[in-house]
Amino acid sequence: MHPLLLGLTTLVLAMGLNAQTKSLIFAMDGDELTLRNGGGLAATGEIQDDEAALVTPSLSPYSALPFLTIGAQWTWLGDADNDGRYADSSTSGPGGDTDVVFVKRGTQGRLSARDVYFSKASETDFGSVVKDGDVFRYVGAGKIEKFLSEDQLGIAIGGSSTTDTDIDALAQWSRGDLFFSFADTETVNNQSVNDGALLYIPFDAITYDASGNVSAIKAGSAVLLATEAEMKTIVAASKVLTSVGGAPAYTELSALEIDPAGGTWNPPQDPKLSLPNLLFAWNGYSNDGAVLSTRGGGTIAMINGVPLGSTVATTGTQIGMLPDSTGLGGVNGLAVVDEQAERPAVEVWANYLVTSLPAWRRVEFSGGTPSSAVVVLLTLGPSAAGGAAPMTALSPFGNLYGDLSSLLLLGAAPTNSQGLAHRDFLFVSPALKGTNLIFQSFDLGKLELSEPTTLQFL
Repeated sequence: MHPLLLGLTTLVLAMGLNAQTKSLIFAMDGDELTLRNGGGLAATGEIQDDEAALVTPSLSPYSALPFLTIGAQWTWLGDADNDGRYADSSTSGPGGDTDVVFVKRGTQGRLSARDVYFSKASETDFGSVVKDGDVFRYVGAGKIEKFLSEDQLGIAIGGSSTTDTDIDALAQWSRGDLFFSFADTETVNNQSVNDGALLYIPFDAITYDASGNVSAIKAGSAVLLATEAEMKTIVAASKVLTSVGGAPAYTELSALEIDPAGGTWNPPQDPKLSLPNLLFAWNGYSNDGAVLSTRGGGTIAMINGVPLGSTVATTGTQIGMLPDSTGLGGVNGLAVVDEQAERPAVEVWANYLVTSLPAWRRVEFSGGTPSSAVVVLLTLGPSAAGGAAPMTALSPFGNLYGDLSSLLLLGAAPTNSQGLAHRDFLFVSPALKGTNLIFQSFDLGKLELSEPTTLQFL
């Protein structure tokens, strides 16, 4: 082949590899509406600050979709605090706000919310199972798996395993280095570091187990890469503007990820270090859902050719969210993953607790095959203190996909052109007091189960 043609072919192939379609899994620092707005379904159209959303930015109209729901979290966690209730809040998930959304290096292919790791703002509802500095995933059936623990972070910053920290952002380089930030001001190796700063633990200070989770971190190995003031400089260099055309107010660093566009960055606290470019976002009403990159000293991030911010007005539509008169808040956790198809989900409106009878609830289904139907499933969940809903994997059965927690068939619900459906229920029996019901859907077009959701009767 002619050298010029060979060079052009190599360039085209490289561009094709770099242009692999990506999806974002993210959380928001406040309750926000999706662009699709649920097609009139309230729970499906809102991403609450204790949930996570999925979006695939593209050049055609797109919307964020439910990914980690409140109901799924309660169902998978079970009664961790041993109080006999399987949903402890009427409108919030366990631990409140989702602080971290994280995928381990090498994560590929189709993902469920149980393949992704999270951290929560509070330890409430978790008993002694999870701390607010832990990064964990819901395994299901009352079990969790930790990637990184608060105890390990305490040692890494020069404290001890009893040091109280609240992690707020996390990313992992392919060789194993960790980038992170805290939700509060912390003392890092005798230096006060606030919540807008960027920290780092090199790979050679970290020991991983056979599952790729952190088993140990060298004491005092955490390094400051950029102060809050230096991160503000990067934001300013990007020239990103809010929904009303103003300069954003950078506050707490709340989301981190490796920039899939590649390239390297020299952090201001140690310019001799050559590190991968990072995607990042921050809390605050003036963020408007922007995601930036350290590339070039500060630029607006690009995913699938779509800028995740604007130098004119960043409204939130770039991440599939619906702007209101004051725009959006900030992205509160971020993971970049292989392109993900829309997943079936089930949510309950208006809330997850039934405190008096009779009671009406609407069970909402999303992510179904458009203009088809979903099968509605129900089971009576555990009622004894400390229990958890069982799970049975359907993957061994041909093309079926998902984990079965519900057994009783309640018929089908037709989906509209957006793959949405709902069923209304009026509960009247006093026998339901003290129990919980677990709903799921099974999509007939995709042969796929939704994640479960719990409705608790007090």
